[in-house]
Amino acid sequence: MAVHVFVGPSCPEPVVTKHYPDAVLHRPVRHGDLFAGSLVAEDVVVIVDGIYHHRLALRHKEILDALARGITVIGAASIGALRAAELGSFGMIGVGRVYDWYRTGVFDGDDAVSVAHGDTGSPVGVNVPLVNLYRAVLAACEAGVLRQDEGRRLTTRWEREYYPLRTLERALSLARDEGAARFADWYGRQLACDPHVFDQKQADTLEACARAELLAARPGTERPVTDGGRDWRTEYHRRWRNRFAAPADLHHRFAHQQIFDPRFPEVWWDFLRHTPGSGASGTSGLGPHVERHLGAAAARWAEEPELRVRITALLCPLPDLADPRVAGLLLRRESAQDRIRVADWLERTRRHLDTHPERSLGQIEEAVCARLLARIWDVPTGQELRAECGRRGFPSLRRAADAFRPFAIGWLSDTRQAARSGGLSHV
Repeated sequence: MAVHVFVGPSCPEPVVTKHYPDAVLHRPVRHGDLFAGSLVAEDVVVIVDGIYHHRLALRHKEILDALARGITVIGAASIGALRAAELGSFGMIGVGRVYDWYRTGVFDGDDAVSVAHGDTGSPVGVNVPLVNLYRAVLAACEAGVLRQDEGRRLTTRWEREYYPLRTLERALSLARDEGAARFADWYGRQLACDPHVFDQKQADTLEACARAELLAARPGTERPVTDGGRDWRTEYHRRWRNRFAAPADLHHRFAHQQIFDPRFPEVWWDFLRHTPGSGASGTSGLGPHVERHLGAAAARWAEEPELRVRITALLCPLPDLADPRVAGLLLRRESAQDRIRVADWLERTRRHLDTHPERSLGQIEEAVCARLLARIWDVPTGQELRAECGRRGFPSLRRAADAFRPFAIGWLSDTRQAARSGGLSHV
């Protein structure tokens, strides 16, 4: 059982290491990090800082996925505190005063904990987070330096400032503009004696690490309990798992089978029968699952091959390729030659795009993909093509086109080469 801490400007890594040398430190958390295979059941994850604004931020469902895998997730000090306040009913644990301020509604926006910093090197913030300024206001009120109404007015003034501009100098200047020069002078003296005297984010980070070590040393004392009855596993969550948790390029190998294996409709039907709802509902059979989601009249679709495509089109089941059993079922007809071809085509696509930076796969129009897919599957374009998409696990032609684009350059190249040599292309 390991303690993983995702931390950045809220608390310097050397400070965390000094107090908790056994903790595994990570950069500020970003989209996909919690799907890492290094995070396993019984581990404890502490989320403090996270990337946002210019990079894809951590999604709520990534935290729920970690909780469902038996990982204890603690949030504190920064974006972790905000997420803990939002996901407490699902089992995420909140620690510290910043978490309490979010939970009780003192703050509700992420700008209260936001810190602007560079994307490289040590993530040292250029602004003072609002929660630290608020901590100073509370201390000043307790010391008789500010009245409570003055503290509220000053906090409101700071809130109106765009967070990267809340430097120490700007915060003190605004305080003087609000008639709180005495506070500004007092605040400066306090920081001169101890630069971290009002650093609530650092204090909460260390408190969260202490809680994490306690839970890791005494497993079972506080386990995450997800809120039953709410199915949070959406198509987007499954897509993220397939991208970050499944083996590299497995989604491309799966797409290759969907498109180029002439017998894949049989494989897809077996998948639907053995994994009803693609893991979304836990029902005991495909018929009951279809009936529950689409109504009693739709239950017979599973028994009539010509109607089965409606199940794919309406329920849009997306396989969990991170599940070895599911991946094994869907790739059971894959050959070594198939894997070589996938790697070759993807590499050709990469080289082509590298040498033509003005081009992108998105420029391959859906209508072009439709004509090529119709050729590969030997079906007319139109309704027959859409039906074939459903038989192969694509809920729409758009999704089939998205899956085909990474292979288009390689497939067309091989097809033309085969035509020039008088042979038959592999379809």
